[in-house]
Amino acid sequence: MEFLTVLLSGLLLVISPVGIVVDQVAEDAIRSRLVSAESLDVRVDSGPSFQLLQGRIDKVRIAGRGIYPTADLRLEVAELETDPIDLAFNQLRQGKVVLDAPLQGALHLVLSEADVNAFLRSPTVTKQLSELKIGSLNQAQARERERYQINNPAIDFLADNRVQISLELEDLVQEGALQIEAQSGLSISAGDRLMLVDPVIKVNGQPAPDRLVNGLLADVNNQLSLQRLENRGLTARVINLAVQPEGLDLALWVRVDPSVTAPGTASAEVEALESPLLLLANPSYR
Repeated sequence: MEFLTVLLSGLLLVISPVGIVVDQVAEDAIRSRLVSAESLDVRVDSGPSFQLLQGRIDKVRIAGRGIYPTADLRLEVAELETDPIDLAFNQLRQGKVVLDAPLQGALHLVLSEADVNAFLRSPTVTKQLSELKIGSLNQAQARERERYQINNPAIDFLADNRVQISLELEDLVQEGALQIEAQSGLSISAGDRLMLVDPVIKVNGQPAPDRLVNGLLADVNNQLSLQRLENRGLTARVINLAVQPEGLDLALWVRVDPSVTAPGTASAEVEALESPLLLLANPSYR
């Protein structure tokens, strides 16, 4: 959800303390939260001036290409269109971003196969994979949680919402390696969960035991649940998912609860929303 936080931290800056809405100000604020962007366009529909003085905006539209929310991850397309935004304007003038009503919008992302594989090879992912505790394929050795290490992960986008993942599972004890290849369909369940469908896993070219497949399937499907975000005040629902050889296309409906920005809330999301705003509200803060 880093990219969502980046977008929110920019789009909530579109009202300055004197009630002036400027598309360029909003764009600059969003760019300041990104590593880089090959192209970025921001449009703000603000309505009459008295509406601004009450902290309300009709709509914000953001369209980006070649977006880097982090140094390791590139998004081919990133687009966001919000519903009306209602802010506590008195709080805003004091350098605080506080929602008077939930912030809702539609988020559209496109990722290319090349960009996803570059991310999988990045130092960030490599470090995370090296820290994973992986159980053995043999039940008798299940306590040896650090025996295996994942190397060289790669993904292929196939037709008809199917993906293929390959990796090497290195045995650090016997100094050998298992070649893992998994192919699965992707589907949406209840709008809030991405599901692996009909997975086929091969180990060194041979079908994996059903026990292993079922165990991995249950764990991965749990990790893909968007409900995990709700205890942080973020709700997301999948509107559309399409996987083709040219890339993955994902559309989401997102909702940010006012509690995320409530006074006294201590979280990384709120800090990301507030810090750029303080620079606009009080230039001497620099």
